[in-house]
Amino acid sequence: MFFRLSVLLTALFTVTSFAYSQESPEKIKLGKISVEDRRLTEAPGDSTADAYVLYDLMDMQIKQDPDGAPMLHEYRHRRVKLFRESAFDRADVELSYYRESEKISQLRAFIHLPEGGVLKLSGKDFIRERYDDDRDIWRFTFPNVAEGAVIEYTYLKTDKGITVPSRYYFQESIPVRWAEYNASIPYYFNYVSLGNASNYTVSNVSTANRLYGSEKIKHSVIKWAYKDLPAYKEQPYVNNFSDYIPQVRLQLQTVQYPGRPVYKVFSDWKDTTTKMDGWAQFGKAYRNKGNSGKVWKAVEPYLAEASTETDKAKLLYDFVAGKISWNGSYSWTSERTPNKVYDAAEGTSGEISMLLLALLRDAGIESQPILVPLRNYGSPLELYPLISQFDHLMVLATVDGNDIILDPNDLNRPPGLPRVAALNHRVFVANPDNPHWISIDVPRATQTIMANVALDEEGMADVDVQSRMSSYYAFNGRNRIQEMEEDAELPIVENMMESFPEAEVINHLVKEEKVKSGPLSMDFKLKVPMGQAMDDYLYVQPILSPVLHNELADAEYRLYPVDFAYPWIKRYITTISVPEGYAVEELPESIRLRSEDGTMSCTFAATEKEDKTISINFTVSIDRTVYEASEYGALRTMFKRIIELQESTIVLKRAK
Repeated sequence: MFFRLSVLLTALFTVTSFAYSQESPEKIKLGKISVEDRRLTEAPGDSTADAYVLYDLMDMQIKQDPDGAPMLHEYRHRRVKLFRESAFDRADVELSYYRESEKISQLRAFIHLPEGGVLKLSGKDFIRERYDDDRDIWRFTFPNVAEGAVIEYTYLKTDKGITVPSRYYFQESIPVRWAEYNASIPYYFNYVSLGNASNYTVSNVSTANRLYGSEKIKHSVIKWAYKDLPAYKEQPYVNNFSDYIPQVRLQLQTVQYPGRPVYKVFSDWKDTTTKMDGWAQFGKAYRNKGNSGKVWKAVEPYLAEASTETDKAKLLYDFVAGKISWNGSYSWTSERTPNKVYDAAEGTSGEISMLLLALLRDAGIESQPILVPLRNYGSPLELYPLISQFDHLMVLATVDGNDIILDPNDLNRPPGLPRVAALNHRVFVANPDNPHWISIDVPRATQTIMANVALDEEGMADVDVQSRMSSYYAFNGRNRIQEMEEDAELPIVENMMESFPEAEVINHLVKEEKVKSGPLSMDFKLKVPMGQAMDDYLYVQPILSPVLHNELADAEYRLYPVDFAYPWIKRYITTISVPEGYAVEELPESIRLRSEDGTMSCTFAATEKEDKTISINFTVSIDRTVYEASEYGALRTMFKRIIELQESTIVLKRAK
């Protein structure tokens, strides 16, 4: 049974061929560099790069340990040229590993000095430290770092687990001259590829007889390499950026030793979920009533006040979110029972959700665990039952006939509003009777600002603002109020201060200050220099709070999808009193914009009223959260027009 390649994604990157006479990768020797590399002053094709990867190798092999069990061996050799001081932090290297199953050894490191000579790090330069409860870390720092130096190091990482080898990325934030991935896999082990790389400079997959333990057996032998990769380009509003970097990502699918049946590491979602349901740290954690009996006794008396399932779910959600502190770690299993998590009053995201899940079921509310691949950790993979993709646990509860997603850890965030990190579009409902994927639908975030502006003839304005926020805008607003140190950091006001840094907050009122979640209303008074007087004219900028950031329209082309995380609508309504002795000379054009699919819209209306006031109504709405890179051209035109509208000017003229 041999390695087989299943490419699931398409890489979005451009390979540029740089004309440069370089050392052949086959001739690279640890501790020795060519004269040309020592003299190199910039990355070919990219004079702005502060560093340049000359060579990067990952060599993965499955070997046999002394007890006859398979073990993962990953050898890494890395060589980087430092052109400028801004790259010197690359000389501080940290290598982490899980102490229970992994080990890092055979550390060797050299720095090649720009004027000649090489320094080798000694054993005392490598420092091992405890990183957290599960991981240790090796640290080392290259000495005598200078512009033009080349740093180089190698190490071997071994792992008792062979199911998921380390992911390898070919492209980096700096140019790469040569990146290579090699693998040698005994034919007993069948891996599936979940990577996205294609169009390799070198792509060889063959078979060869090699030692596995004391016996020579057939191996799948892989060599994939790229030459002259440009630095990748980051863009705003990107989710799961790593998905778009060419990479190797392997997952063990089956194992078959001679004369034995095939062992399936994973088969299908139904089988996988059934197995998980029997785990002590998953299914049994919330199904076994004895695991949650103590905490149930503590909360049960409060449920007498709840008359509906919705009320009960809200009470239980608030109880868990209020009593148990999140320790900052994500998980989708629970190493401790709900009772022990309650006693500790803290837990991982998985332990807290597992506690809520147990209580909901104790209360007779139909509930199921939801497994979540977090944003920026990779797009959900639904084809194969890969549980290694999951990072977090939430709860799907059916209350009074309606499904609601519960993600407890913050009383400011109400039921039905998962944390933003969990909005990776698709999640897996781990119901052993009906395992399935669902989309995450969240309520649209709304922000409404109503401003009454009294403008004087110098352009200074007294502004009375009433605002209301809901969904994620309200949640973020409450957190901001709790964290702020001065009035200028108030939600909404903070955005206004970016456009009008000389504005002054006179006073403010938070109407739902004692309410933990739900809509948030604020009133505040400001003094804002909204206009500029020149001769007989007064030029007024009417939009105090921008709706879109310029970075959305800055790029000429888009490499990756635009991802807004959640749908939103922003309304800005203002009435401006024209100062005595002035008349309206020019108003911005009123306009309506709408994307081709109708998911993005903008309304801008400027009207002069008979009572010497000007009314502005500016609304932008986005109902779709993801727009493909191929759609960016049309979207950019719309983004630019919206940005122009929020920067528009009213012209007033002194009456003669």
